Amino acid sequence: MAQGGVMLLRIGTILWLWLACACAFAAVPERPRFRIVGAEQGLPSTDIKALARDRDGYLWIATADGLARYDGVGIRVWQHQPGNLQGLPGNNVQALMVDAGNRVWAATEGGGISVLDAQRQAFVHYRKATHPQMGSDDVWAFANQGDTVWFGTYDGGLHRMDAQGRIRRYTAKRDGLPSDTVLALAVQADGSVWIGTDHGLARMRDGRIEGVRLTGTDEVPLVFSLTQQADGLWVGTSAGVWRLDAQGKWSQPAWSPMFHRPNAMNVIVRDGDGGLWIASQRGLWRQAGDEPPVPVRLAGPDMPRGINALLLDPEGGLWVPVAGLGLGYLRADWRQLAQYAGAADGLQGAMYRALAPSRDGGFLLGGFNGMVEQLSADGSLRTLDEDGIARLRGIKVLSIAEDRGGRLWLGHRNGLIRVGSDGAIDEWRVGDGLDATPRGQIDQLQVTADGSLWLSAPGGGVQQRDPASGHVLRDIPADAAHGLATGDIEALALSPHGEVWVAGADGMAMLDAVGNEFHPLPEFGAERVYALAFDGDATLWLQRQSGLVQYRRDGGAWRIGEQADTAHGVPAVGASGVQVDRHHRVWLSTSRGLYRYDPANRNLRRHGVRDGTTSQEYLDRALAMSTQGVLAAATADGGIVLVDTNAADPVSSRPSLRFDQLSVRRNGEWRDMPMPVGLLRLASGEREFRIRARLLAYADPESNRYWSKLDGFDHDWVALGANGERVFTGLAPGRYTLRIRARDAAGNAAKEQQLVFDVPPPWWRSWWAMGLYALLALLAMLAAAASYRARLKRRHAMQLNEEKRALAEQASDAKSRFLATLGHEVRTPMTGVLGMSELLRGSRLDEKQRSQVDAIHRAGEHLLRLVNDALDLARIEAGKLELANADFALRPLLDEVAGLMAPVAERKGLAFLDAMAGDVPAAVHGDRTRIQQILLNLLGNAIKFTETGHVALETTALSPQGVRFKVTDSGPGLSIEQQSRLFRRFEQAEGARTASRYGGSGLGLAISQELAAAMGGRIAVGSEPGRGTRFIVELPLASTGTVPQATSPAPLADSGALHLLLVEDDPIVVEVMLELLREQGHAVVHAAHGLAALSEAATRRFDAALLDLDLPGLDGLALARMLRAQGFAAPLLAVTARSDAEAETQARAAGFDDFLRKPVSGAVLAQALGAALR
Repeated sequence: MAQGGVMLLRIGTILWLWLACACAFAAVPERPRFRIVGAEQGLPSTDIKALARDRDGYLWIATADGLARYDGVGIRVWQHQPGNLQGLPGNNVQALMVDAGNRVWAATEGGGISVLDAQRQAFVHYRKATHPQMGSDDVWAFANQGDTVWFGTYDGGLHRMDAQGRIRRYTAKRDGLPSDTVLALAVQADGSVWIGTDHGLARMRDGRIEGVRLTGTDEVPLVFSLTQQADGLWVGTSAGVWRLDAQGKWSQPAWSPMFHRPNAMNVIVRDGDGGLWIASQRGLWRQAGDEPPVPVRLAGPDMPRGINALLLDPEGGLWVPVAGLGLGYLRADWRQLAQYAGAADGLQGAMYRALAPSRDGGFLLGGFNGMVEQLSADGSLRTLDEDGIARLRGIKVLSIAEDRGGRLWLGHRNGLIRVGSDGAIDEWRVGDGLDATPRGQIDQLQVTADGSLWLSAPGGGVQQRDPASGHVLRDIPADAAHGLATGDIEALALSPHGEVWVAGADGMAMLDAVGNEFHPLPEFGAERVYALAFDGDATLWLQRQSGLVQYRRDGGAWRIGEQADTAHGVPAVGASGVQVDRHHRVWLSTSRGLYRYDPANRNLRRHGVRDGTTSQEYLDRALAMSTQGVLAAATADGGIVLVDTNAADPVSSRPSLRFDQLSVRRNGEWRDMPMPVGLLRLASGEREFRIRARLLAYADPESNRYWSKLDGFDHDWVALGANGERVFTGLAPGRYTLRIRARDAAGNAAKEQQLVFDVPPPWWRSWWAMGLYALLALLAMLAAAASYRARLKRRHAMQLNEEKRALAEQASDAKSRFLATLGHEVRTPMTGVLGMSELLRGSRLDEKQRSQVDAIHRAGEHLLRLVNDALDLARIEAGKLELANADFALRPLLDEVAGLMAPVAERKGLAFLDAMAGDVPAAVHGDRTRIQQILLNLLGNAIKFTETGHVALETTALSPQGVRFKVTDSGPGLSIEQQSRLFRRFEQAEGARTASRYGGSGLGLAISQELAAAMGGRIAVGSEPGRGTRFIVELPLASTGTVPQATSPAPLADSGALHLLLVEDDPIVVEVMLELLREQGHAVVHAAHGLAALSEAATRRFDAALLDLDLPGLDGLALARMLRAQGFAAPLLAVTARSDAEAETQARAAGFDDFLRKPVSGAVLAQALGAALR
């Protein structure tokens, strides 16, 4: 393309004059872009008057609305507060300096001088009213000379302040100053003080002031600035610029006339490359070598604006005020990167999806609007002639390449275009005959070493063409037969040997050298590959969503080498493109930024908006590397970013790490405290405090990383991320050492900082409190000794008995509480076990799976019975067992018991016999549930210990009233000694042997005995070894005249569908109950806490609500009351794991219609809902 001059017409350069000069020695054009620190970070004003850096590394900013300090993350501001005598007297800070003692000197308009101490707590003020030696309160300039501070004022002369705060004034009339208005000051190493006034320049040497006439002019100029640099003293005046070198010789640069007033020089600094940055009344200028200064474009209003301050930090970064936006920062390595920001910088393509290197060292750009441009190595832009522009207008160029003959090839959505060196345009489309393009958009083009052109189209395949004729040489369609499957191609690449590789959804494949198909390369895996790049003959880099992977050729086989993933900072996204530079570093463009990974040190650097670019989203496949090592990438906002990959990184330096802030929480609020110089002593009661550190490295503050370790508390270093802040709560009293480490974005480590602090004990554990306690205890002992001796014998017996009783009650209460808590905590997970097993029973299972689920269900039921037995025992011991006596029919009870136990006996091969005498009353008055519990316990034991034979239940009448139940078995029987232990708690007939063989807790018979006794009855046992066992239960139950009618829950509505509200906080219980209810056809809305339940009830209608009693925050009882008060009229069902007897009474008093204990089954829920809605 570079040789085809007739094809391209130069339509103008987008660079300023200085770019053309800079390109002679820079790989990319010098296009400085500043990162802005503004209102978002807390900058009070964009009108910046002065800049300074203190010894700790903080940046100080004098603005028209206060004094600000920037730490790389946020800004702390000092502003005028009426009535605060230790604050600033005004907000317009017009002069700024940091002295040798790290104090900050600020001069406010008409407010004199305010000096902020090194601890940054308060200002000390110097004003004419309090220091009459001052000639004016308008201070415009500072200079520091050891312990001495010089300051110049408006119409008040020059002043010198010594370390004791004594001030001496120098004036024009008495001491020979050219004028009493001093605008600038500078101190040289020989002790000379240079003074710039509104009527010329002067120098003080050996205590005497003498005027200095500048060479080359008869004018006595107004001196705007004095700046001491390594090459001498620079003087900016209304008549131009002068420099005084180390030999005392004055000179004027050739470009001095450029900086006459109204463009006088305010500040000048020399950067690490020897270039000069000049702040003037008309903006910022850059001067390099022997060339004249050129203006530097800043963001903000496009109009001349004066700049009063510049600051070059130790990292090499430049700070520049940007009018209307804030404070701009230019990285030390800014020359490595340049951006063309769309139309503002002369680009004409709307967005560039096509990007490729050109043969002259520049880049070819293909726009979405059909515009084709060449960005030359010198920074200029060229495009096609008018006819070419018109022919291509509206075509969305997706790929671009230049062949060896200088012809341009453009791939687009509908075909392929060739622009000849003579400007002729040829086009091929789908369906054009033998040379038709594959279906789909042509989004990748590659030119081989022999000059042929390769292209790919997703879903269409790959073609090779002759660039001279455009004829198709090889056509590989996208199908399995040709190795391309669906043709989902992410990357088309040429190896150093000229082999054609593709990467995509199916991994990697390479074209057969002689055939016409691609062969998969299984050694690279089958995971989707988004981009690839070769690094010489033996190294290949692939990018997958999981990260970067390096492969190395070893004896003809590819093996994995380096890997970099999210742990290294590589984003987990598909890459837009991958390139490898001459230093073997991998460049990766993504939608999250441009990354550079160096496998030598495993360091990852990100280029993005923090480098001053307008966007960090990069377009797919728009990444290219020139032969000179310049990387080009297209951004989503229509820009082009250039990176010099050969440029050296900035010299490493150790950043400054400081403890920045200490805060203590008092009365619920954080209160800042001054950072201590030595040991930090917290006050008693300060149990929560926060410590913040700052790494004062400004190149990329968001990439700074912090770690901390509290000796004696942390086992290892704690990562703090980019925050640098840590909060401590409830540390035990003692002395601690907090250590902080940090690294900047380049990996430079700061010196570790330590903070030693004491956490005092609370006042009631202090040494004086302990002493007071001891003294009071001694006095109390002495006072009580006589009385105690007199009453000791009389009260000893009574106290001993009382203590025994109290201990027994405490032990019983503690056990009861423990068992109740255990029951509550077991019932909730048992809901999950039994509920899930019930749900599994209803699913499609094979016999083995159903057997396993049944085993789980039986085990859960067994565990529940054990818990219930323990709870019953606790109630019995506490005397809180209450019997629910009522009239009930006896025959249905016996049938129910037989129905439960007969199948168990039959599964074991035992006969189950059930007999009821005719004189047994048909209905009795008693606790049906407890009677059933006794019978089930006795029958269960009989079946468990009987291997062959039978188990029988016989019911007879008891005289004069009551019922006798006799449970017999044909088991091994019991000895007299075994019978004596039978009803003891936690014991079984043969002790551990029985437990190990048959299981059980040893509580069932003991509880049955206690229940029978509570009903006024008893249980007797009769047995002989080898002849079975007989248990006789005698209960004096009163007979009733009528047999109560059995009731059953009314059936639900035909639809079976209810709209239910479930309020439960346990996720397992929620899942079980939701599934159980939904399997019954109900629509269930779940609320995890009371507030959510109230919200749901207020906005929806429910047929019923099921509420857990133990909810976080608002418990179930209070929730029920509030629902009723809110007008909720539907039934409320309590579903709880509580096991205390009072729970049901409390629930019904709160408005519940029914009470269910966990765990619940689907049948229980259905029955309860049916009863509630009957």
